[in-house]
Amino acid sequence: MHNAMKRTLGLVLPSLFLTATLHAADVRVTDSGGIEVLVKDITIDYSGLLGSDKETEGVRVSQGEALVTAKWSDIQSITITGRDAAAARMTVEILLRDGKKVSAALVRKGRMRLSGRADLGEYSIDLEKVRKISTVSAK
Repeated sequence: MHNAMKRTLGLVLPSLFLTATLHAADVRVTDSGGIEVLVKDITIDYSGLLGSDKETEGVRVSQGEALVTAKWSDIQSITITGRDAAAARMTVEILLRDGKKVSAALVRKGRMRLSGRADLGEYSIDLEKVRKISTVSAK
């Protein structure tokens, strides 16, 4: 039984890592200074004091009272349209691949850092310093 468990873990663990990699997206990030960088295999880190919380499939936004994970595969671009430091939120306009525009908000939760790989190396930026994110590919 012990060997069967090892074999099962040996098959399951690599497939879990493969699944996480398949959902990573490549995006063009424009920061608040106007600099645009191609970032591959991005994740957004929402981790806080209580543990790790990383998102690879999309970005978490609020619509009214609901929290929604907008999937990179459905998004053409996200543009920050306003910032409210007192409320710890940013208003965003999401342009979907089908041409629809959706208004939402990014609410401060945890680190809120977008990370990935750029031409110069590891890339990391606080979402509060981002002006626009455009998807290049969503796997």
